[in-house]
Amino acid sequence: MFVCCVVRSMADSFRSSSTSLVRVDTNLWTYDGFVSMVRIFRLPTRMTIIRLNQSNQLVVISPFPPTDLLKKLLAEIGEVRFIIIPNEHHTFWALDFLRAYPNAYLLATRGVSSDDKLNRSIHGYFTNQGLLSKENIDWPMDEIDFYCFYNGKFLSEVVFYHRSTSTLILTDLAFNYFESEESTVRAEGYLFRFYLWLVNGYREASVSNPFRYFFRSNIVAIKNDFDEIMKRYEHFQRLIMAHGTIIEHRGYQALRSGTYQFVLDIYQNRNYSSINKKNFAILFTITATTAAAVCFFYL
Repeated sequence: MFVCCVVRSMADSFRSSSTSLVRVDTNLWTYDGFVSMVRIFRLPTRMTIIRLNQSNQLVVISPFPPTDLLKKLLAEIGEVRFIIIPNEHHTFWALDFLRAYPNAYLLATRGVSSDDKLNRSIHGYFTNQGLLSKENIDWPMDEIDFYCFYNGKFLSEVVFYHRSTSTLILTDLAFNYFESEESTVRAEGYLFRFYLWLVNGYREASVSNPFRYFFRSNIVAIKNDFDEIMKRYEHFQRLIMAHGTIIEHRGYQALRSGTYQFVLDIYQNRNYSSINKKNFAILFTITATTAAAVCFFYL
């Protein structure tokens, strides 16, 4: 996603107006904020917190800056035990968070294993065979299942499933900004809304058009990954993602008609002629260039 590249290189501040954690369900909370760029570009983002049933320990997915307020809010519900880097893009404040909680484990997607700065502090990597670690880390698989989506270009995301609340937790494998006759999820900031319009991002529980480029080169493996996710977590209820409004009910159906259908469409049309591939490349280049020009002009 082009936005991820922009944020990764240009994010100059994090803001949150939240003064409390949002209790989503039993032992499940979120904390929302946004990355602000010169007050024009605001990318909403979300941190998810799970408290383990037996130990009162916390699992923090996509950590934010560990401000005094956030540390106070977390201390009220438990002890931070696991800090999670779920994909290649949500890495900004992981090391700061680990410094604030030195007794916690920092666990990450395998997609950041080549990052020397992170690699020195990471205690283990998620794989579909379990945790890859030199330490004996007791991951709470009986409460939180995970699946590694490692075939997506520039993504390498780990998906989490909180069993007791039937909640699937994604990061960048789906966004939830959409407009329909029944309801509207409104994105904040003129530049961000322009970007969503440019890449057809106003869809429920779906990625946007640039993901065609990320998915196309390995679409068979990516389809197999999504087939496994939809089978493994069939009929989950709630869908939490890092960007966009949480879907409290019918999360499975929303993801099935969103990103999963997006992937199926690419898979079914994978034998495009070279002319169509060329046209797609041209369209993608124009989209990315236009977005970059707008960002440069305003930022």
